[in-house]
Amino acid sequence: MKRAIIALLVILGVACSAGPAQGAIITIAIEGVVDYAYDPHGFLGADIEVGDLITGTYTYHTDTADSSPIEGYAAYWYYDAPGSISLSVKGVEFKTDPTNVDYRIAISDGYQSRDIYSVRSRNNLPLASGIVVDEVYWVLEDSGQTAISSDALPTKAPILDDWMFNRVMINGPDRGLSFGITGHVTSAVVLPEPATVLLLVAGAVLLRKRK
Repeated sequence: MKRAIIALLVILGVACSAGPAQGAIITIAIEGVVDYAYDPHGFLGADIEVGDLITGTYTYHTDTADSSPIEGYAAYWYYDAPGSISLSVKGVEFKTDPTNVDYRIAISDGYQSRDIYSVRSRNNLPLASGIVVDEVYWVLEDSGQTAISSDALPTKAPILDDWMFNRVMINGPDRGLSFGITGHVTSAVVLPEPATVLLLVAGAVLLRKRK
């Protein structure tokens, strides 16, 4: 048993030490609330209303290069995995199309007198009704320019209280004619990395054996 524990700790040590050198895949879990919903044709297949819960995750890799030449404004584009967002409202899923990724995280540190943090997916899986989901978008803004101090990709989730403006938008192909949902995020947390999950599992196993 002791040998197994030692071996596990060695594996965890290697995994944790290798991660930062190679960058990291960050997955952030978010929860939010619907503030407005428009679906006159019933494309969504569910009666989504104000106050409904929004849940989901978005993912990016910290090694992604900034493609923007503008100082203070960074654009991190993804055209394949792991870049993606997946949101769910009342059982309706809004997800980046994994076979045709067009996903961007943009960060502004004081550019045009604002701090901005935004996540946008433009190629998404269609709804069960076959209707295209044109855009899944979350944006935070702070005109006081105190929310962030760098336009680099963070390893932590945004601190929501630091931002003055917070909006989620999910739109169909014809805004105002097909469907639209807006809301705001109430919680954002980084999910544990695989090495952390493994450590938690190992701890649970040891506690069970002690009992």
